[in-house]
Amino acid sequence: MDSLSLTTPNLPLVAVLIGFLLTGTHLLGLLAPEPAMAWARNLPRSRFWGTALLAVAALWTLLIAATTDLGEFSPMRNLILLGVVASSVLLWKFVPDFLASRSIGFLLLLAAHPVLETTFLQTGLLKLALVLLAYAWALAGLFLVGMPYLQRDAIAWFCAAPWRWKAGCWSGLLYGLLLLIDGVRMSFLN
Repeated sequence: MDSLSLTTPNLPLVAVLIGFLLTGTHLLGLLAPEPAMAWARNLPRSRFWGTALLAVAALWTLLIAATTDLGEFSPMRNLILLGVVASSVLLWKFVPDFLASRSIGFLLLLAAHPVLETTFLQTGLLKLALVLLAYAWALAGLFLVGMPYLQRDAIAWFCAAPWRWKAGCWSGLLYGLLLLIDGVRMSFLN
């Protein structure tokens, strides 16, 4: 276990935070579909968002590498930290195409671990909903890192028909509300 992990996982808090994030973003997509679709279409090739999201992913990876017990690799911690910084800079410099998509993939892979750690040894619908979401994030993250053009194609497919955009927004909104309501319910029951 790393030194930043919670001693007692707080499943309701994680559910409320993720539920709030999903509900807010998908509600925005429903209330302002045209600007949201325009932003989504530009996101995969956006240099600004690619740089910002890559910086967040690099800092998160640095934090993990600096605080995790590396076992027999602990003497190489400084080299690992240097490797994270160097690979992030090289990725930013030499792989500018779909940098935002790749960075979102990195963040999805990083975010899956704390969610799964929080659900460990828990029971109920909330655990199942979060585990499904975390594994979906991990799978999507792998595809976005390896084949980032798929995000552009998926966004174009969703934006091609207004009903697809609305269906995607409604599904994300309802999943977020499920997490939000069940997380609030669990926090008051405990």
